[in-house]
Amino acid sequence: MKTLIKKLCNPVLAWLLDFLARNCSSMPLSRKKKLAQLLTFIAWRLIRLRRAEVIASLQLHLDLTKSEAEKLGEKVYRHFLLNAFEMASLAYISRESLLACIQIEGLDNLDAALAGNRGAIIVSGHFGLWEMMPHWLAINGYPVCTVVRRQNNPHVDAWMENMRRRLGGRTTDSGFGIREILRSLRQGEILALMVDQDNGKQGIFVPFFRRYASAPTGPAQLSLKTGAPVVPLFMFPNYNGRHLFKIYPPIFPGESSWREYYRSRNLNLPHQYHNGGIWPMVGGFHVAALVRHHWQEEAERLLVRLATANQQGLHAPWEFNEWMHGESGHPMGYAHQAWSAAMFLYAEHAVATGKLPLFDTLLAAKPASAVAVEENHPYTHPGGGVVG
Repeated sequence: MKTLIKKLCNPVLAWLLDFLARNCSSMPLSRKKKLAQLLTFIAWRLIRLRRAEVIASLQLHLDLTKSEAEKLGEKVYRHFLLNAFEMASLAYISRESLLACIQIEGLDNLDAALAGNRGAIIVSGHFGLWEMMPHWLAINGYPVCTVVRRQNNPHVDAWMENMRRRLGGRTTDSGFGIREILRSLRQGEILALMVDQDNGKQGIFVPFFRRYASAPTGPAQLSLKTGAPVVPLFMFPNYNGRHLFKIYPPIFPGESSWREYYRSRNLNLPHQYHNGGIWPMVGGFHVAALVRHHWQEEAERLLVRLATANQQGLHAPWEFNEWMHGESGHPMGYAHQAWSAAMFLYAEHAVATGKLPLFDTLLAAKPASAVAVEENHPYTHPGGGVVG
């Protein structure tokens, strides 16, 4: 029954989308604003669509009071809907009308990126009027291929595909288009990517409004593989004039002697992996060493911090992650690591009993002459920090 209902609803939804787009292409701005206000009232105040999540996120990332977050959240909904109406009109807008409503800034940056005949990777996010950028480029003679995620509704997907291609642009599927992606770049064309989706543990965690967010590394990896520069760009809405299409300076792949594994997964960056990352496994040895030197209070304190680190997870608590970001403490590696769990148990045993299995046996066999020259009292070296 559900399948039947879905089959019946899918074409209806596509028809409604087309009806909205056709009307938006000729609708005055004043009516678009009123429609956006009406739908915002329904979604924000009546249905309360994701209202709690939006308010909580705005409070967390922008340090707002609940009242401030509620006001800003409602404005976000209204503005998003107005932008959606503007982009929906792309299915019917003429080339002349599109060019007339957009002001370009920084086109020389894109030309500089394409001058090397390696293509260019343009990156943006679901911000402003993102769907308009490939259209403007295609109309002005720039060959552009947009990587898209297919819609679950095949009728809506077909409508979106027609809208994106009607003015000369091309699309390829994000899941299966790697050959077409590489071919486009090698032919000196432009590849358009959206890079604001959560990429989980496969991404790189970067600061984002007081928190860390996982950003995809695909554009950087493609750039390193093909030599194509990365060009950030955005379309800023301006309903009192012309929308601003701003293109930023290109980022060219730099030369490096780092191993490709470390480079491709950003493992050489500060505070990551072997360049200042936090390894719970090493932390277990550290706690055990403190017990061995009779620094019991410090060992107990660091055992609590080690437990806190192991308790963190990307998807669930107590994931015993491989390693954490050295500055934020955010889990960055693979979950369910036996060595992280094993050394936590070893450290806890050492603190509770004062005994270090295996190492006590090895230390007992240590020659007396070597024991005599041990330095077991703490001292401070010029770099700061207690060592022994």
